[in-house]
Amino acid sequence: MPPAIIRVENLVKQFGKHVVIDNCSLHIHQGSVFGLVGLNGAGKTTLIRLLLGLLKPEAGAVSVLGHVPWEHDETLYQRCGVVLENDGFSGNLDVKDNLKIFAAAKELAWKNVEAYVREFWAGTFIHGEMFGPSKKVKYFSRGQRMQCSLCRAFLGWPEVYLFDEPTVALDVEAYDHFCFMCRVARSRNSAMIISSHQLSAIEELCDLVAVLDNKKLCLLDDGSEAKEGGPWTIVMKNGPGLKEIIERVSCSVASYSEGAWHVMLQAPLTMVPEIIARLVQAGCGILEVRPEKQDLKCKIRTHYEKT
Repeated sequence: MPPAIIRVENLVKQFGKHVVIDNCSLHIHQGSVFGLVGLNGAGKTTLIRLLLGLLKPEAGAVSVLGHVPWEHDETLYQRCGVVLENDGFSGNLDVKDNLKIFAAAKELAWKNVEAYVREFWAGTFIHGEMFGPSKKVKYFSRGQRMQCSLCRAFLGWPEVYLFDEPTVALDVEAYDHFCFMCRVARSRNSAMIISSHQLSAIEELCDLVAVLDNKKLCLLDDGSEAKEGGPWTIVMKNGPGLKEIIERVSCSVASYSEGAWHVMLQAPLTMVPEIIARLVQAGCGILEVRPEKQDLKCKIRTHYEKT
């Protein structure tokens, strides 16, 4: 496994007597996209601000790319792409002049910035403002300013991305472009944290998801379906006596649709091997056996029902 470039150990943050984050730990590796979900006020933005050094914890340790964030080493920020509630652009400047400021801060040659916009923002609002008639940023819509924020965040292709509600106000095309940019960044082996209430973005982009609830981080996508009870799919052709074989082992009703059997397994670790062995003995050609993955909304609801 590649090294963890974001490390959080036993983190505690409180405001006055109010504890927001209590003894949280997290490791995020190169090439990983981590989704952060939770109710309003759960502490998601606070966690991201701690990773950026905008807040300092009461206890615990944080390392981002080997840096302690609250030491405010400028080289750390040159290697990070960030989206917070403010787009960071000066309202009295146009897109080009704003990008010149950020390019200088990241020590990027201007010709490389122009090449970045031409290659990765072609056909977008940003490209038009960069190379065509432009206006001051203060006249942009909320969605346009979010696109400015995203263009700034991906500038120079940083090694770490910290995104807090990056899809707010984006239209369909801008949202698709954001997903495209995330995939390009991941292909470059960057690590990413996306905090969002838009679950479709979390499901589409993230390989690991956690809910921040009651001051703790709880993993939702951890592969537990393969160990715990739940619905399973067996892809194979139907035939006489197969329903009885599956139901005898599973002690559950099995149904066949769209080329697969669907059954509830309470003990997959023991039931799956036995079902496979009996089906093979019966002469069946099994193409695939897998747990049926719950969508993220169901997982979140299940989490809150248990707590």
